[in-house]
Amino acid sequence: MKTSRILATATIAAVSVALTGCGSKGEAGGDAGASSGTLTIGASISLTGKTAREGVLTQEGYQLCQEKVNAKGGVKVGDKMLKLDIKYQDDTSKPDTAASLVDQFNDQGIKLILGSYGSANTEAQAAVIERNNQVMVDSSGADNNIFAKGYKRTFGVLSPATEYAASIVKAVAELASPKPTSVVVLSADDGFSKRAADGAAKAAKDLGFTVLETQYFPNGATDVSASLNKVKASNPDVIIGSVHLAEGVAIIKQAKELGVVPKVFGETVAPPTPDFVTTLGKDAEGVLGSSQWTKSANGTDDYFGTAKQYDADIQAKFKHEAGYHNAEASAACLAFVLAIQKAGSTDANKVRDALAALDAPSFFAQLKFDSVGMNSTKPMSVIQIQGGKQVTVWPKSAAEGTLIWPGTGQ
Repeated sequence: MKTSRILATATIAAVSVALTGCGSKGEAGGDAGASSGTLTIGASISLTGKTAREGVLTQEGYQLCQEKVNAKGGVKVGDKMLKLDIKYQDDTSKPDTAASLVDQFNDQGIKLILGSYGSANTEAQAAVIERNNQVMVDSSGADNNIFAKGYKRTFGVLSPATEYAASIVKAVAELASPKPTSVVVLSADDGFSKRAADGAAKAAKDLGFTVLETQYFPNGATDVSASLNKVKASNPDVIIGSVHLAEGVAIIKQAKELGVVPKVFGETVAPPTPDFVTTLGKDAEGVLGSSQWTKSANGTDDYFGTAKQYDADIQAKFKHEAGYHNAEASAACLAFVLAIQKAGSTDANKVRDALAALDAPSFFAQLKFDSVGMNSTKPMSVIQIQGGKQVTVWPKSAAEGTLIWPGTGQ
């Protein structure tokens, strides 16, 4: 931790001039982060390391939010309009560095924080946020465990981890014909993935599937052949990967090499990431993925408009389809903006209270937090890769197309 703190301090020093004068150091409240017509929010982002791709997509979501807010004149705080300025630092995908950077933002008077990518980093940050009386809006830390520790100053815009893989099971149970009978989960061994795997296994049992023993492999693994070989003989109908991008790609590639051919693959996180299709090409066809957001999502707001408009804006700015990593990041930023305007202040305590009371529609979903800070009523969606594109197939109310399933004639 000491080494990470030293590295983080050196990194922060590069922008210390920009941060100086943003507020008093370490105070519980105060308009820290608001100075000279600018509202500064800190963001530790995974720009390098094993989740760098997801981290870059998160940053894109934050950047689009800043652009949209400032195009409308900024954030209205009382009778002032403050330009939004998000300060980024690379946490290298490491939880201890992410936590240390939050401490350094606090030392510079930055009390309002947008979360890093992933549950491990977010959980490490949440403890620091609580200690420093900062406030964090979490864009991508879905592990239920983050919100089980009694923290009062971290708010997550996304559905909990237990719903990620479970949503794929529910979609298959509702849509597949003929209905499959057996399910197995292959999971990375990080906290988020294990929590999602548990949710899938429970949902499958509840829905009457035969559930094979979950197989685990190291987080970030690019060789998952041992897990695939263990389930090959059982010939499961459905293989669900509780994974991130690297492991998700590895499952599809190596299953083909090993002749593991279920009726369908479903995966968390990876399929909705643009790189999934560009990396796998035709081998991505038919794979199901759980998604926090799709461009067919309902809801609208004054900054981003509809989900379809959001997708068009991401494509125009970053030259790729909008993914849920983009959208959840923009939603987190939007929640901060709405709470600050509701509070009429950048005081950390007042913003915290405004976030706790927030109940606002958006292009992403309703932004409303329960007593532990989770957006627990937000539903997940399930997409399927069809013709190289992400097509929402579940829930039916938001479906863009029908599930392609063996035996249906499609």
